[in-house]
Amino acid sequence: MRKVFDSSVVSEVILVRDALLRHGIDASIQNQHSGFSAVPEFRPPAGVWVTHDADHEAACQMVQDTLATLDAKVEAAPWRCAGCNTENPASFELCWNCGREAGSSSRA
Repeated sequence: MRKVFDSSVVSEVILVRDALLRHGIDASIQNQHSGFSAVPEFRPPAGVWVTHDADHEAACQMVQDTLATLDAKVEAAPWRCAGCNTENPASFELCWNCGREAGSSSRA
């Protein structure tokens, strides 16, 4: 097993792990619940580890691609739902209000 990513933001760790799994790279999270520690100094970051060392290089590239995609979506303009006219962050694939897909909506 080799570590490919770590972060104190558990949601980032879960997104990275899930991206690896979707691409057929067996991965797991260690220290996922460390953010619940009452003492901040003792909160180790959660880490994503690949099961097979042979997947390490491909996994590292996948991590970089995933983080770049997340950063691009954070900086992108919000979109307005064509169904209910609610503004949604660019990172949302579905309208938070009515559940309509972003592809069927217009940019705000």
